[in-house]
Amino acid sequence: MFIVGVVSLFALQHIRDYRARQAERLFFEQFEASWHATREYVAVEPHNVHLSWDQTNHTLHYTSADPQYQSMDIPIPETLMCVDPETWFRIQFNHDSAARPRSLICRSKIDGHRYEYRVQMMWGMLHVKK
Repeated sequence: MFIVGVVSLFALQHIRDYRARQAERLFFEQFEASWHATREYVAVEPHNVHLSWDQTNHTLHYTSADPQYQSMDIPIPETLMCVDPETWFRIQFNHDSAARPRSLICRSKIDGHRYEYRVQMMWGMLHVKK
């Protein structure tokens, strides 16, 4: 009976870790897709879009002064932490496509894996460092 209990606890922990990793993977897929969609939006529309990491609500928040732009929130899994919050604060997508170069870094609380994105200056391209 003891062995069955230990094996069950071990299996439950792996299921929780698996779900948390899947949530992280889904977050990064949403982040990359929204980043590219925002770049395309500002290339067509003459408005800027701002991206911020909202630490209190644990979300990424896209906003714009354009009344037709739909603000967007992407929930961040609790297992991810922002390594340098200042780099994630008020990222601006400009109509002329220029973006300040920076590295956006997250770390997983599950296994310490580091996710790094590098933003290219002129076109705001997002490069994933794995």
